[in-house]
Amino acid sequence: MIPAVSTALRWEHDLIATHQWWRLITGNFTHTNAYHLLMNLAGLWIISYLFHARWKKLSIYIALISTFIGIGLLFTQTQIYYGLSGVLHGLFALYAYQEVTRGKRSSWFLLAGLGLKLLAENSGLVTLSTAELINARVSTESHLIGSLSGLAVALLARKLLKQ
Repeated sequence: MIPAVSTALRWEHDLIATHQWWRLITGNFTHTNAYHLLMNLAGLWIISYLFHARWKKLSIYIALISTFIGIGLLFTQTQIYYGLSGVLHGLFALYAYQEVTRGKRSSWFLLAGLGLKLLAENSGLVTLSTAELINARVSTESHLIGSLSGLAVALLARKLLKQ
């Protein structure tokens, strides 16, 4: 992304505090470099392909999860955030949970794997060489917030569809 645009859109705690609310959402769509952007786009494509995501629902899910991440990061020590990885974790959790509720029991393994990944990266057991590629610290907080947000959106969608 063009550096000036990225700077104007990234999630930045101090600027959000000055009423630049758009950053709560747009920060998820900024990237530190081309590797970062390409990795996130590849992740989005893989999730969309594996879970047969429909564009309309996917767009709504991305908007909701992005908003929850943007708000959730305000309660962490994070000062600046770039990237879609939190949203990708949320989408993965959401779609895996939806598969479980449709009777695909093997998707419990997907959720368990995600849980183990989150536990490992948030407990410091994993060194993340991805940080070298993207020239930034990997935001494990956004992965956790995104995953929980994805599950919350899945539960909400399930409840609304039952009514």
